[in-house]
Amino acid sequence: MAKNELNKLAQEITQGQYKIQGKGTFKEEFVTCGGVDLKEIDFKTMASKRCSGLYFAGEILDIDGITGGFNFQSAWTTAWLAGNAIANSFPATARTV
Repeated sequence: MAKNELNKLAQEITQGQYKIQGKGTFKEEFVTCGGVDLKEIDFKTMASKRCSGLYFAGEILDIDGITGGFNFQSAWTTAWLAGNAIANSFPATARTV
């Protein structure tokens, strides 16, 4: 990914504004569709296969599922995997609390 593309992505993530129209009649607000292609992610670490140092978790991923807890569990699990991978990428001396 080119530096200018990364800068655009960072700007969109940190400054993007989106108009919310309200809830739908069939509760579709609880399910997402689309997102980062799962083929581009290392599932052991949730790291991007295309951009070193970039990790994904939660509803940014292209995972569709039945509501009622699946999306929450997916978000918690992928966040735990990504967080551990990020923490382990630092030297052990830097991880002391």
